[in-house]
Parts: sequence; C-alpha cells; structure tokens
Amino acid sequence: MQLVTLTAPDGHRERWDVKTTYLALLSWYSYLKDTDNAKEPTELATRISKFVGNDIKQVHTFLVYLDGFNGDLYSKLSLLTHNSTKSTVQLYFIMKSINNHDYLSHNKKKERERQKIVERIEQATNNDDKTLKRLIQLTKLFVDGQLSYKNMEVCK
Repeated sequence: MQLVTLTAPDGHRERWDVKTTYLALLSWYSYLKDTDNAKEPTELATRISKFVGNDIKQVHTFLVYLDGFNGDLYSKLSLLTHNSTKSTVQLYFIMKSINNHDYLSHNKKKERERQKIVERIEQATNNDDKTLKRLIQLTKLFVDGQLSYKNMEVCK
C-alpha cells in the first residue's frame, strides 16, 4: 500500500494511504467548489483541510498530483517524454490538439512529426479519452511549474 505523508502548517504529520487521501481531497475540493450550496464537509474532508488549506487551486493541484498515481499516469508521461526531442510544453499542446476540431496544421513536415507523437500518445493512453484528459491535467502541472516541493507546500 502506498502512503502519503501529510504535514500541517504547525508541523503535525500523518501518513495516509493514497486512496483515502484522494477521496478526502475530492470531498474537500467538491465542498470548496460550492461552499454556498454545499452541505457540511465530511469528517475526512475536514481532517485533510488542516493539511492542505482552503485554497481551491492548491487543493486541485494536490488532487491532480495524486490522481497521477491512479492508472500509472507518471509512467505514461515518462514514456512520452523519454528519448523525445519535444519538450513537455510541446507535448502538452499536442495532447490538447488531439480531438480538437479547431486545430490547424501549419507545416506538412511538422504535421508528420506531430502525427507520430499523437500515435505514441494514443498508444500510451489506449485511445481512452478520460486517460488523455487526466494526462493533460498532470502534464499541465509540470508545464505551469506547479509540481515542485516549493509549490506543493501549503502557505503558512
């Protein structure tokens, strides 16, 4: 079982399993999304709030980060970036262009290169749209620089 160490701003630490942490974050995120109409948060959501705070963007970042462990998204992303001349940013935009009917090709040679990368992405995701969307969200965290120790800390 994989464990996550949660550290509160006061230094208190707890180790939770990944599934419980993910479900708690999901519950807390749902509550934060609609605090006006939401019921009281669950006990688990309240407990995790002490570790992650109430900044909805930060909670979403933690949620996407943990979701990367479900379905082995980190391995898929590693496979797509390994031995590639394309940067993570280029990979991100190519993934975003898949199934985008507004995408316009610009250059025939570059379009062939893009198509090879699209085929690798489709192979890594088994042509599953949900997996692709989750992989896009995870890649965006890297592109935006959100996945770093400094950015993953809760503001004190």
